[in-house]
Amino acid sequence: MNRFFPVILLFAVTGLAACVDEITLGGPDVPDSGILVQGRFIPGTPGMVTAEVLELYALSNNQPKAIGGAKVVLHDDQGHTLDLISNFDGSYTRAVDRDDPLFPAATGRQYRLVVSLPNGQVYESAWETLPAPAPVDSLHAEIVEREYLNADDVPVLRPTLRISLDAGLTVPGSQDRAHIRWEIDQGYKLTDLPELPAYINNLPKTCYVVRKLLAETLHIFDGAGLPADHLDKYPLVETAIDTRFSEGFYLLVYQQTIGANAYGYFEELNQLLARKGTQFDPPAGAIRSNISSPTHPEIPVYGFFYAAQEDTSRIYISPDAAGNPDRYCPLPPPFNPRIHPTPCDDCLLEGGAQPDKPSWWTE
Repeated sequence: MNRFFPVILLFAVTGLAACVDEITLGGPDVPDSGILVQGRFIPGTPGMVTAEVLELYALSNNQPKAIGGAKVVLHDDQGHTLDLISNFDGSYTRAVDRDDPLFPAATGRQYRLVVSLPNGQVYESAWETLPAPAPVDSLHAEIVEREYLNADDVPVLRPTLRISLDAGLTVPGSQDRAHIRWEIDQGYKLTDLPELPAYINNLPKTCYVVRKLLAETLHIFDGAGLPADHLDKYPLVETAIDTRFSEGFYLLVYQQTIGANAYGYFEELNQLLARKGTQFDPPAGAIRSNISSPTHPEIPVYGFFYAAQEDTSRIYISPDAAGNPDRYCPLPPPFNPRIHPTPCDDCLLEGGAQPDKPSWWTE
């Protein structure tokens, strides 16, 4: 397996991160470095274009290098262009309304990403077609018992939230069935209870936390070839009931209708994730990429760009429905006195926390 693949896999599933697995040099025929370009265009109101550009190293003592200051442009097949904004951490973004006359988005239109680095290297994706949307009909929640290992590695039963969904698979105006990717967020309230001296005089406040659920898991579905044109209570995700549910919990599902080529890319990533390193695993092969360099074809290029339609669905689980679990704060007394603040001292320290209630949050 190519020595860059662990890093490609990490960034493809979780996006930019502070740390990545080390890469070892496989031999003299393995290039010292390569380029990772990945991105996506999801139209909406507003829509969003995102991209990441990094240099990968095969030497174990080097981490991927974020490339800032590149010119990253989204093109459509009608001659429109949209420049992305560099965050100088390797990420590039741009919000755009679906009906923006300067860059209108339409089903069946083709899009590509072109990246020009400060050193003159150019990388571009293949043209990707924006498919018709297949929206979510509804989400269903159920509390079930699941077996988990406790701190002593003893199996115990715990209440668990199970989410399933109903969704159509028929692409409007076509007999084709949809290829789907789901991204899943969790949202919950967290009220702090300051304890450290520097925070003890602060009044308790409530934060709203929104972040990925099972960030390193890919959720995809291939509707092609299925006789059914609808998913009914398709099991999507499970998560154990814990303190996140004590003040109210949201499960947010972003259903992306993607093209067959993008589905194939995510399926290959899934196969790599599923490998257990045994003799019965299928042999590892190259993960497909639709990125190439017209100026420097000798440089290894990795990553994928795709265009997708997205439908958002949410479901709220009240504390009563979750069995009124204990709150996160106050924390149990530590063995040694705490020195550093925790989210119980300031709930904004919780990853994904924000002080304002999201516009969609209703109870």
